Formats: sequence, C-alpha cells, structure tokens
Amino acid sequence: MKVKFLFIIFSFHVLRLVAQDPIKIDSLQIKLNNTNEDTSKVKILLELSDLYSRTDFLKALEHAKEALKVSNHLESRLYLIRSHIKIGNILIFIGNYDEALNNFLVSLTISKNDDFLSEELVALASIGIVNDRVGKFDDALKYYFEALNIYNKCIENRKPLSGIKSIHGLYNNIGNIYLSKNQESTAENYYLKGLAIAEQKKDYINIGNICNNLGKIEIQRKNYPQANKYLSKSLDARTKVNDKSGIAKSYYYLSNYYIETNNLDEAQKCAEKALDLGTNLKEPLTRQIASMFLYQINKGRKKFDVALKYHEQYKQISDSLINDNKIQEFTRLQLQYDYEKIEKEKAAKQQIIRLTYIIISSTFFLGMIILGLLFFLTRSRNKRIKLENEKLEKDMIIKNKELTANVIYLLKKNELIDSITARLLKLKEKLKDENLDPLQKIIIDLQSLTEKEVWDEFEVRFQSVHEEFYQNLKKNFPDLTPSEIKLAAFLRLNMTSKEISALTGQSINSLETARYRLRKKLGITNQEVNLVNFLLNI
Repeated sequence: MKVKFLFIIFSFHVLRLVAQDPIKIDSLQIKLNNTNEDTSKVKILLELSDLYSRTDFLKALEHAKEALKVSNHLESRLYLIRSHIKIGNILIFIGNYDEALNNFLVSLTISKNDDFLSEELVALASIGIVNDRVGKFDDALKYYFEALNIYNKCIENRKPLSGIKSIHGLYNNIGNIYLSKNQESTAENYYLKGLAIAEQKKDYINIGNICNNLGKIEIQRKNYPQANKYLSKSLDARTKVNDKSGIAKSYYYLSNYYIETNNLDEAQKCAEKALDLGTNLKEPLTRQIASMFLYQINKGRKKFDVALKYHEQYKQISDSLINDNKIQEFTRLQLQYDYEKIEKEKAAKQQIIRLTYIIISSTFFLGMIILGLLFFLTRSRNKRIKLENEKLEKDMIIKNKELTANVIYLLKKNELIDSITARLLKLKEKLKDENLDPLQKIIIDLQSLTEKEVWDEFEVRFQSVHEEFYQNLKKNFPDLTPSEIKLAAFLRLNMTSKEISALTGQSINSLETARYRLRKKLGITNQEVNLVNFLLNI
C-alpha cells in the first residue's frame, strides 16, 4: 500500500493561525496613536498586520495597506517593497492570487531598480509560491531559481544576504515540484541542499519536514534502510524542539514505512502514537491519516472488528474534514467577497472624490474665465466711459470757452450800445423840442431791445452747455422766478455783480438785493456757504 504525502514549506510568508495577543495589539495601537514619525508608523503598522493576520485577514490587510500609504508619503523604497510583500502574503491566504501577484511584481520591480537584493530574493520566491499554489509549476520553478541565483551569487562573492532565514524552505519547495513531476533524483538533489542549510542553521522544524520528504522518495525506491534513516532523523529533530504536530506527522510517516516493510506491529505502534497526538492537538487531518493506517494494519492482520472501528472513525473524520473544508472555502470566499466589496466601496469613493475634484476644478476655471471676461469687459467699458467723459469734458471746455467768448462779446456789445445811448442823450440836449420825442423813442427801443437780445442769446448758449443745471434748478426749486433763474445762471458762470450789471442793465445795489433773495429761496441760511459754490453743485 502506498500513501502520498507532500510537505510544502511556504517559508517566505507563513502566517500562523494562532490566537492574537490583545495586550501586544493594544500596546502597539497606543504607540501608533502617539507617534508622528513616519518610519516608526510603518514599522508598527507592519507588526500589527502580522498580529492580525493570525485571525483577521481583513484587519491585517487594512494595516498593511496603511503601511503602504505611509511608505509612499515617506518616499521610502525599502518600506514600499516590504508593504507590498506583506499585502501579497495576506492576499494569498484570502485566495486573491492575481492581486497578490501584482503586489509581488511591484515589490520586485522596485527591488531591482534600487538594488535591494534581499527584498528581490523574497519577491521572486513569493511570486514562485503564487505560481506553485495555482499549479503553474514551470513558472514557479523559474522564479524559485532566480531567487536561488541571487542567494548563491552573494555567497560566492562572500556577501551573504541578511534577513533570509529560510532559504532551505525554497530548496524544499523546488524538490516538491520535481517530485510531483516524478523526477526523483532531481527532487532529492534539492531536498539534500535544503537539508544541509537547515542543519547548518539548526532549524529542526525544517529538518523534520525535508527528511520526511526524503524518506518518501526512499520508500518509493524501496530503499528501506535509507528511508528509515531519514524518517528517524525527522522524528529526532522534531522531538528536540518539542514540535508535537511535526512529531505526529513523523509517526504516521514511520507507520507508512513499517507497513511497506511488513512490520505491522511497529506500524500499529507508530499509527496509535500519531492518533493520540492528533487527538490531543485537535488536528483532524493527523487523526484521519492515522485512522486510515490503523484500519489497513488491522485489516492486514485479519482483525476485522478493530479494522471496521478504525474505518468508521476514518470515515467520520473524513466527512468532518470535508465539511471543515467546505466551511474554510466558504470562509475564504466570504473573506474574498468582503475584501472585494471594500475595494469597490473605496473605488466608488475615489470616483466621487475625482468627480468632485473635476467639478470644483471646472467650476473654478469657468469662474476664472467669467471673471476674466468680466474684468476685460469692465475694463473696456471703463475705458470707453473714460474716453467719453474726456470727450464730454473737452466738449464742455470748448462750449464753456464759446460761452465765455459770447458773454465777453455781449458785454462789449452792451458797452457799445450804452456808449451810443449816452451819446444820443448828450445829443438830445442840443436838439429842438420837435425832435426830442423821436430821439427819446430810439433810445428807449435800443435799451429794451439790447436787454432782451442779450438774455435770449445767452440763455440758448448756456442751456446747451449746462442743460442739467437748468433741469435740476427748476425741479428742486420750482418757486424761482425767471429773473432769479437768470441770476443763478450768471452766478453759475462765476460772474461778478459788475459783469452781470453790464449784461442786464441792473444796478449793482439791485443785484445784491436779488442775490440775497435768491439765497433765501435756495434755503441757504448759513452765511458761510458760498452761493456760487452751491450753484456749481446743482
């Protein structure tokens, strides 16, 4: 009877499923909350990830990803590599091999670019393990050999890599692949290389694993003495470190050996020891294998009742293992579903953040464009208004000059008329009585005609220049008489009483009285308020 066993050592990312240490987790969490130094944060987060990975893969993954985020902020290439490797290790146990592989490939790329040989070796070995898990054995070998090549070159250059504690596990995994290909000699060669390193490092647990695999090869070759030597060595190594689970495995390997060599008494003793240890350790797989051996041993010894008892026990454990496997697979699928759900939620949040950023950015840029256009339009409008005002001001200056010139002309004209009138009055004294009346009539006509013409001409020109003044004056002070409006217009031009008298023919005393009445109607009671300034602001 032949029974196949294969021990695969995932030496670069084994996550032991044991109870968490809540005290240590709490202590690390307090340290994390109280530190502001990024390097310390990364170390604590990776250690927390290790602790949580024993029972809570999602929490372990959360801390590993946080370590990756801090490493990016820190711009530490070394911790980026280690964070990616940690994430990949957890994803293997969740069953997300594709994403695990992506993280290992990222760590490999950074390691190669930055010449981190130890991390490059670990990344290569981890990629090999992923391929080993999914049955791509040729690809697994390729990466295992690349990792070994780095290790061996460093040994040749007398610069051994630090931090590589279980290279012998890598040799064991290569041996397993060759054994599955029925290439026993090649498998043996790699097992022996791994065994030599394990013995040098006194790694008794891996000595036990590798020796069991070597014993399996010798059983297949029917080289029983050598098989016994390896299996006994495996048991001794495990006994030295009190590896009870490993001891149980060694006993059922020895039971298989004794069955092959027809020593059923020893086979039964070893199987019973394996069964007792498996029962105490609550390891159903060990109990299943030991029960199977005990069934076949007692069947071979014709003890059918005892054989039936062990067969029923074997069947019961097998059914339980099937259920446990289903539960484990369901748990793994649930974990994977939960992980994918979390990732989708994160992706959705990131999408919302991106859209929000795009909307804000677009709004900002659109607002800047609108503000730019408004600024340009306002500037253009202000420039246009300025030019129009400058033009109006120039026109006003020209019209004011024209008005001033006209006023001067009228003054001179009036002076001329006054001079003529005076001369006519002197002439009147020398004329006969019959000629006095016609002359007097001419003098009166000249005086009345002059005043009316002066005012009419002045009013037309003044209104064309100061149209708003007239409108505001009449609107705000509707009780003003035409004479008062005339006086206000003359004063608006800052004309003196003498100049107004020359234009209107009124005496200066009459004008001063008229000014006083105008102040009263305009509501100017304060003597400090200048009448001309007041009119200029209307």
